Order: sequence, then C-alpha cells, then structure tokens
Amino acid sequence: MTEREARAGHVLDAYSERRRARRGEDTWFGDPRGLREGAEAGMNADELSRRRLDVVQEAVHVGMPAELAELMYDIARDEGLDPVLAFELVRSGLGVMPPEEGLDNAPRHHTTDKYRPEWLEPPVDPDTLLRERTLRISFRRLRGFLERHDDPADAFQAFAREPDVGAVGY
Repeated sequence: MTEREARAGHVLDAYSERRRARRGEDTWFGDPRGLREGAEAGMNADELSRRRLDVVQEAVHVGMPAELAELMYDIARDEGLDPVLAFELVRSGLGVMPPEEGLDNAPRHHTTDKYRPEWLEPPVDPDTLLRERTLRISFRRLRGFLERHDDPADAFQAFAREPDVGAVGY
C-alpha cells in the first residue's frame, strides 16, 4: 500500500469517526450514497445554514483559513459531495495536483473592449482561482469514483492511485 492509498484510507476513517461523534452514532453504515447527495437531503434552509456554519467553524478551529473553509464547503455542495467528507479530504492534503505550468488564462495578445473597460471588473487572484479549480477537480473526481465503486474504500483507493493525485497545498 502506498502512502497516498494509506492517506485515502485515513480520510474515510476520519469521516466516519467525525459523523459518529457528531450524531452520537454511525449514521453512515458504509452506504456510498451518504457520501454524496444523502448527507443533506431533507434539510430546510435553516438546517443547511447551521450545518454550513458548523463545518466552517470546525475547519477554522483545526487551523484551516476561513476563506478556504467556506470555498471548500460551497464547492463540495456544488459538486454533490458531502462537505464533511470534503473537509476531511482537504485536511488530509490529498487531491488532484495542479498542472506544472500553473494557471495562465491571460490572452496571448492584449485586447481592449471600448464598451467594457478592464477596470470595471477587478481581476481574480490567480492563487484563488487555482485553489478553486483544484478543489473542484478533486471533489468531482472523488465523486466519480464513489459513483463507480460499490465500496467507498475501493473508491478512495482508486482515487489515490490516480497518477495526478498527491499531496496538495490547498
């Protein structure tokens, strides 16, 4: 077993333990649907807001920057992954590595639009954009493996075996 596979196993164990501590019992029971859409099914707006606050505060409590915690939660919801599982994945540092060349969305030739000046929309910080894309790709890929594998442990092992998955500094 490689270090990445061991780390992936720790993510799943930590997720299960966190749910057990949160609810007083293990509500997951190994069903992979609970790792995806089932975690927040049936919650009203107040419960969802409270859950978001709880997860973000817990992430900040263990040393994650608040901006990263909020981004992680929102992207996990967008990608259909339980935000608590996403928290454990980010906390472990396991994810899809960014491309070697980084992030370059700059046009090759400067263009101007006389109807929409550049100062109207401030540019997005490249580090923030790269962090968001790394989170989104990592969560989307993990969700894909969870959908293909019946056993979540197999899904995490397959995710860890991907050639571009490694220790990511979110």
